[in-house]
Amino acid sequence: MINKFLKRIISLMFGEKTVVKLGELKSSTLKKRTLTLNYFQDLKLFYIHSNAFRIDSLEKIEAIIILDYHSIEKGLLFKNMKPGFAEYRIKNLHQNLNKDVVKSNSTLSQINVAFQIMCEYYELHQKINFNISDYFTLEQYEFYKDSLKQSYSTIFTGAVDYQKDDFYQYNQQNFETFSQSRKSIRNFTGEKIDISIIKKAVKLSLNAPSVCNRQSSKVYLLENKQLIDEVLNIQGGMSGFTKNIHQLLILTTNRNYFYSIGERNQMFIDGGLFLMNLLYSLHFYKIANCPANWGKTIKEEKMLEKYIKISESEKIICMIPIGVAEDSFRVALSRRREINEIFEVIK
Repeated sequence: MINKFLKRIISLMFGEKTVVKLGELKSSTLKKRTLTLNYFQDLKLFYIHSNAFRIDSLEKIEAIIILDYHSIEKGLLFKNMKPGFAEYRIKNLHQNLNKDVVKSNSTLSQINVAFQIMCEYYELHQKINFNISDYFTLEQYEFYKDSLKQSYSTIFTGAVDYQKDDFYQYNQQNFETFSQSRKSIRNFTGEKIDISIIKKAVKLSLNAPSVCNRQSSKVYLLENKQLIDEVLNIQGGMSGFTKNIHQLLILTTNRNYFYSIGERNQMFIDGGLFLMNLLYSLHFYKIANCPANWGKTIKEEKMLEKYIKISESEKIICMIPIGVAEDSFRVALSRRREINEIFEVIK
């Protein structure tokens, strides 16, 4: 069955003659076959282990919990909270936070903070006397509060308030302090950053490591407001925050710089390294920024082609709205995992 599937894929990619000659492939065709086999393995592993097709492990459930609670965090960023917001996310969290495998791992950082977010959400609505009992009951609230035990806090908040001057006071300190001070900002004044400053930030980013120093990344700057709005509408993750976004960076990596089949995913690694360096560089120059995920399909990429022209050889890694931060703003808590959750010594 798998062989038939592979032959079909190869046929579609390279023509019928390639399939006929599988037994006597020359160098070029052998590479095509190897590439297909490797991408098929990638496909199989993603199909089995991602939660795009099945939810059958704690990690997959946890990923959905994070997605939902972070959406609520973003809703809390608005100074005028919309009562009853994110009802769909709350219902999802009810379902997943009540699963036995989740309840038995309630001390994990991301599950714990999800319980905290749920308590905060309920308490905020009680404070403004807004009835949410049709999708969030007192009994459910008490369950989340009891699950937190000693870690429950009345001062917990999923949205942290900052003054701009305080936010940037550590942006040129030692690396540990500097790194901890970088946060994603979504509240811009609408004022544009001078291109000379943007260039300085991009230039500083160039010290990001890349495979064999090939430096495959490229940064585009958009300043046409109508164009930015169309692009971010396709991206879909900045809803409610686009009004004052007048500059947008688009980071790509170029497939032309990768020469082996083993490097088929290297563009994402190099692009990710450059992205993190770029975010640090923007923070260093006090350019407010928020990385906007471009985890899209061919459909969205075709839609994007209507508005911006980027070479077919380039893959978009991320979009980054930039600007001047408001004098006061909120950022999502985005709690990080504990070190024991992500560090393991192999013996």
